[in-house]
Amino acid sequence: MKKEKRAKLLLAHHKDTFQIILYHWKARNRLFLFILTLIALIALDFYSQSSISQWVNAFIKKHLGNEVPTLDFEIMGTVTIFLLLTLVIEYYKRSINVDRQYRYLISVEEKICDVMKGDYITREGKSYFSRTGVPEIDGKNNRPIYLRFVGPMYTYFFPAVLILFLVYKIVHDFPPIKMTTILNTIFGLLIIVYNFLYLAWAIRKK
Repeated sequence: MKKEKRAKLLLAHHKDTFQIILYHWKARNRLFLFILTLIALIALDFYSQSSISQWVNAFIKKHLGNEVPTLDFEIMGTVTIFLLLTLVIEYYKRSINVDRQYRYLISVEEKICDVMKGDYITREGKSYFSRTGVPEIDGKNNRPIYLRFVGPMYTYFFPAVLILFLVYKIVHDFPPIKMTTILNTIFGLLIIVYNFLYLAWAIRKK
């Protein structure tokens, strides 16, 4: 295969791969916002018992009248924990997929540069790790310190805080007697397990 044709195929593949990464990257960011929203609701209900149900019941009675029976929203806490579990699983799956795709894209860029005999396509590789966005020859991670600390916030700090929050909640609700509390404990433990698995992957990939 001629070098020109190989370069064109690699460039097209690079473009398609980046579009796939962009799709998963956007989905991952949306999932993170949803997770933060659910954590905020769980924390609000945990530190201010039944506050959400009181607000909802007050809203219903205001618009439908006092004859409407008071609704018990205890089950909603369990539903929220379950939703958090599903979102956390999908969020970490997307995060791992984005990381793996980026590493693959860097290898594609290296192949393109090798065929073209120069650093022409380096956006996700050499340029990403440079200080100014222009490729640097030393190959080291010269990104600004601020950008270096953004990744660990998502990779290590967020899972660690989520683990501590769930452990505290599980210990506070111990022993689980009601069915809802039992389910909350099970779902919470599963979230903790997935957090540890993600942290193990993040540490091992280094």
